[in-house]
Amino acid sequence: MTFNSSIEKNSSDQSKFLFVGTANLNKEYGVGKRSSAFDKNDLAKLFFEVETNRNVFLDTAQSYNGVENLIGEIGGKKLDNKIITKISPTEFDTTKSIINLVKKSLTNLNQNSLFGILLHDASILHSPNINDLIQGLELCIQSGIVNNIGISGYESTQILSAAKKFSQLTTFQINENIVDQRNFNNEDFDALSNSNKNLFVRSVFLQGNLLVSDSEIIESLTPERKIFTSFKDFCERNNSSPIKVCLDYAKSITWSNGIIVGVNSFDNYLEIMENFSTPIKISNFSIKTLRSFYSDPRNWIDS
Repeated sequence: MTFNSSIEKNSSDQSKFLFVGTANLNKEYGVGKRSSAFDKNDLAKLFFEVETNRNVFLDTAQSYNGVENLIGEIGGKKLDNKIITKISPTEFDTTKSIINLVKKSLTNLNQNSLFGILLHDASILHSPNINDLIQGLELCIQSGIVNNIGISGYESTQILSAAKKFSQLTTFQINENIVDQRNFNNEDFDALSNSNKNLFVRSVFLQGNLLVSDSEIIESLTPERKIFTSFKDFCERNNSSPIKVCLDYAKSITWSNGIIVGVNSFDNYLEIMENFSTPIKISNFSIKTLRSFYSDPRNWIDS
């Protein structure tokens, strides 16, 4: 399946696309710093799902040590246009070196073309060589090895500023979840989405902290324990699992084309997919939210 710009949306809550995050496939990541439960057979099953299900994609990055190679080794040449990967250029990169970075990912992933290439750190947008970097990404589109270019950010201002300054950017990622809700009704994001841009929501489970018991929440988030307790109470009142509530919230975001989730096993993927594929059950998400410091995973994710 080839996409030249944005993913098509419709009014159904089933129109969202699911991106499987891969940060934990080759290292410890997330709540409890658990390493991936995937063995090669389970990875093959997961990649077959990506290959055959038009709604499922992969999300990865060059900085995820060895993950691109793992995908390329097990996924084979069957995931063309089904992968987003993120690169981390520096102020010393040029148009030519950006193209080489993208080609390196293509080689590692063992694919001929990618759904998208994103700049992994939005701060690079302020670098003096940013025009050269964007030009390199544009040339990758022109050569047919990439369909979409954009950035992964943590602040709405980053996304909106980049979209305004560089109309060539078509794809954006930002964190958002039910205990954050800063951008749930973001009219500027709605306008951006309606202009045929892709906006994808990540951290919908808050790095897994919304899916575990209170005792398993990482220590850095314990000052906000009452928020997590309130969330669990909300799930119980609505007779829904935390996974279902988190996914219903993410699917209810009008400006979002898709959702990025982390999975710990193939069975975990199937559980998420089952909840993701069912109609939205909850429409009112009135719940206490985190203070701004704690809603940003950069402040505690490596703790």
